[in-house]
Amino acid sequence: MELRVLAADEWELLRDVRLRALKDSPEAYLADYDEEVSWHEATWRHRFVDSQWIVAQKDDRTVGLARVLRVDGRPTDERHIESVWVDPGNRRSGVLRAIQRHLVATEPAIRDWLLWVVDDNVPAREVYERLGFRPTGECQPLTDGTLRTELRFRFRTE
Repeated sequence: MELRVLAADEWELLRDVRLRALKDSPEAYLADYDEEVSWHEATWRHRFVDSQWIVAQKDDRTVGLARVLRVDGRPTDERHIESVWVDPGNRRSGVLRAIQRHLVATEPAIRDWLLWVVDDNVPAREVYERLGFRPTGECQPLTDGTLRTELRFRFRTE
């Protein structure tokens, strides 16, 4: 498996994988497939401005995706992970663990890796806990008009 950061010129690959993720697991995201499928090149390129997109590839097929960004107002030694997705045929095969290890290895100055998980997404919570993420006790309401919330998890490097 190859892990790498996408360049802005690879916006079409990001678009294709992101749309696959939204079709596969719409309940896991606040984003909407019907909205993102209509985005033009400039909008996709803009998604690279404040973040990095990490992909996992096997046999020339993208099987994993994660977005990493620094959140304004948060400590400089932490990063936020979002838009995580693993292709259904590659789940439970170490793709997410490989992405996590890649991030930690390539960003040694980052002490805390944070992410939000929708409260009723038990499989995702279990996966992150197996990877060493722990709940911070923080939660926030979703902005989609439901009564669901997101729970924040942290993975701390030593």
